[in-house]
Amino acid sequence: MNRSVVVFLLASFSAAAVAKHVYPKYLEPVEDGATYELAEDYVFKEKAATFTLFEGSYVVKFEDSKAVYLIGGSQCLEMSVVPPKNPDAAWADKWDCGVFLPKDPEKGAAFFMIRRTPGQPHSGNGWLIDEIIKAGYGSFDFPTSKHDDRSLRAQLVLIEP
Repeated sequence: MNRSVVVFLLASFSAAAVAKHVYPKYLEPVEDGATYELAEDYVFKEKAATFTLFEGSYVVKFEDSKAVYLIGGSQCLEMSVVPPKNPDAAWADKWDCGVFLPKDPEKGAAFFMIRRTPGQPHSGNGWLIDEIIKAGYGSFDFPTSKHDDRSLRAQLVLIEP
């Protein structure tokens, strides 16, 4: 097996152990889910990255036994990075996003970004690598280490129907 493939696989498995990903195909869809309102932008900083979850409506679209998954409007999350040793390399991008809201009201919430599915499928790295990349399209990716944020949960207000 190619050495770069082995390194990539090991890095992928290591990243999966640290990062949290949820695949919506394994969740239960929710019809006519509740709507929550985020009245003001929520900002979270971790290392060189700043995440801004934009104010707006977030609707329950999926659930599992432990939580509901609220989906926001288009490009509801901005991630900006300013490398401390190279501020000229700063960048920012917007993502479709959502909020993981545990059913236990004592637990905090977490935001996630929805991994983009590109118009042109990624290819050229060999069959195995291409399949690993494709399998991640549309997943709910939790970009920070904090998955129990009571502050975010407190800012979400259930809108009565």
